[in-house]
Amino acid sequence: MMEYLCHAVLAVMIVHNELDCVKLNTQILFEELKGTGSEIVIVDNCSDDGLSEWLSGQELASYVICDERIEGYGAILRIVTDQFANGRDILLLRANYFLTPRSIILMSAALHSRKEVAAAGPVGSYFPGEQNCFAGTTYEEAISIQESLNSKNVETAYIDMDVMLIKASTVNALEECIEIPQAVMRNYMKHVLRQGFCFMVVKQAVCFALNPTDDEIYRSFDPCRYKQEKLHHLLYSFGDATYKGVHLYKYLEPDILVGINDHNGLQNTKRNAGILMWNEDGVLLSSDEEADRVRELIEGLPQKEVLFVTLPMRREYHGSLVHTAIETFISSLDEEKYLDMEYVFSNDMVEAVPTKNWQPVTKMAIPKIYGVQSVDKQELLEFLWSQFIHPLEETLDIKFADDILAHCLFKASYIMKEREGFLNFYRKVIEKVKPKVIIYSHGQDMALTYLRDTAKELGIPTLEIDHGVGTVDTFHKHLVYADYLIVYSNIVAKKCRELGNDKVIGIGKPGAYAGIPEPQYKYPTIVISFISSLENEIFTYAKNLAARLDRSKYLVVYKMHSAELWSEKEKRRIEETENIQFIDGSLDIRELVGMSDIVVGIRSSGIFDALPFSMVKVIAFKDKADNFSEARPNEIIQEVADNGDIIMVDDEEQLYQEVVSYHRNVRYRAEINSFWPADAEERFRKLVDSYL
Repeated sequence: MMEYLCHAVLAVMIVHNELDCVKLNTQILFEELKGTGSEIVIVDNCSDDGLSEWLSGQELASYVICDERIEGYGAILRIVTDQFANGRDILLLRANYFLTPRSIILMSAALHSRKEVAAAGPVGSYFPGEQNCFAGTTYEEAISIQESLNSKNVETAYIDMDVMLIKASTVNALEECIEIPQAVMRNYMKHVLRQGFCFMVVKQAVCFALNPTDDEIYRSFDPCRYKQEKLHHLLYSFGDATYKGVHLYKYLEPDILVGINDHNGLQNTKRNAGILMWNEDGVLLSSDEEADRVRELIEGLPQKEVLFVTLPMRREYHGSLVHTAIETFISSLDEEKYLDMEYVFSNDMVEAVPTKNWQPVTKMAIPKIYGVQSVDKQELLEFLWSQFIHPLEETLDIKFADDILAHCLFKASYIMKEREGFLNFYRKVIEKVKPKVIIYSHGQDMALTYLRDTAKELGIPTLEIDHGVGTVDTFHKHLVYADYLIVYSNIVAKKCRELGNDKVIGIGKPGAYAGIPEPQYKYPTIVISFISSLENEIFTYAKNLAARLDRSKYLVVYKMHSAELWSEKEKRRIEETENIQFIDGSLDIRELVGMSDIVVGIRSSGIFDALPFSMVKVIAFKDKADNFSEARPNEIIQEVADNGDIIMVDDEEQLYQEVVSYHRNVRYRAEINSFWPADAEERFRKLVDSYL
């Protein structure tokens, strides 16, 4: 059936001490590719297992023998493509990965089905996410799986880089100067995504792996990048692990990342209330009266085309309790179309809530109504340790703090106890409302993750409205919190796509420019507001600046994060001795910006909320933390700074100079800045209408 392979292929294996795999793979590839104008090239990267002798004595493949190690994977690829490619598509695969019959034909057909496809990849036994297919241990099992799969191809912005068929016209995006294989291929993916290309997972192309890839020989070239790439692949693969059918990492991801951040000094966990939250796993239950009220509410839910589900995150603004993340999105729709079901602590605030069609639900009533499951905590601990914690500690050479381990165990136990009850609750709600689309914010919250699982089960599309500006990493079908993610800016959406997540839509925020008053300068002193996002250094910057400024002319304000812990005694002592005033994290950011002359931040989304206030000077410190992932807000902030809307500073001296050079009545941005789209309301309505 090889006559169907229309495009010649250059199959490339770069190997080190993998003689047995090379012999077998070369024979398989030769039989698959003969008569097609294709060629196999094997690069022996300084093996000492007899590979070079075998290569020089065989006639199935061309070869390159490196007597001395070439410094890195990118350089080797450049040599091979320059000498052998001749306009052919490049099949890159590891020696220990074996493609089943016709897989190359199928990938080649998908690669050339559309001009915007840059690379195609198979499903396989060691690939995570969309490419995960089976847990087989033999080549025969791989062929059996191939015969059972349908011919569907899936367009994606991420494919596993261990086996890729790359279109010849995009080979020039491979960089020579990068040493680590995964880093070379991920940079290739970023480059072509930026140019508007996509990738294709070919469901009937199947790859069998004898064992995972081993890149140890590349560790010495670039230890930091090597560790980063290993971690990226490990975190991504966690999405496929299940405990009693539950993809637990999706629920625990924020907490596990806090543990890594804590070790790396990226976050002030000593002041983070979040890691003190889970010190037990007892599920709180409501009163019988409250449970009866929720039962009655469920039975009376009306049918609506759009179902919003919101968390209790309201803050006072202009005399009303508005939902900081989602209120303007809700209010931009026709109120006849939607229902907003919100978790509340009590019903005391009803009069102050401006949201139309608002249905408050006491969260503790759900396990009261639908019951709590039993959990074997020892078994659960062993799962968490073997699947997540131990692999991370080995990869990163770190030790998770005991309180974070306990935190993860208690949270996981809590999830397993209440999850099934929430699924039953959501099934009932969806049955009553019959929505065509479900929308929510802060999807990492457990209650919303349960919602996503239920909606997926019932085939209801979901949209998450992201609250913040951190880029979202590679798309994994088990790790996402919604089918699509709405972000505040096209800049953020573009960065997400470059990281491999094509499920992100740049919308903006309806009303971002509404009700922005001209500054009234209520205070005789110049107010400099620091916005905390739990960074270790943000308070130090604020304190040191306050010590340098004249108290009669300047006041430094420190806005705490909503999860930040300071004792009242500690705050009073600092306010009495320093030129600093603490502001509670519950204050709406627009209220703070409205009384500020200058706003300073590092990673907080609050600096972007300040941008519509054109007279407020916005300053961002470059984040000096060595982040373990590529999802760095620095790139987004830098792009906005390049457009002239934010001032970036490297150190405290630059910050001081920017502060003392500030003058009131100066417009620091145009009426419409580069970050917030001006037509967000129209974009959001159009997106929602596409589901209706």
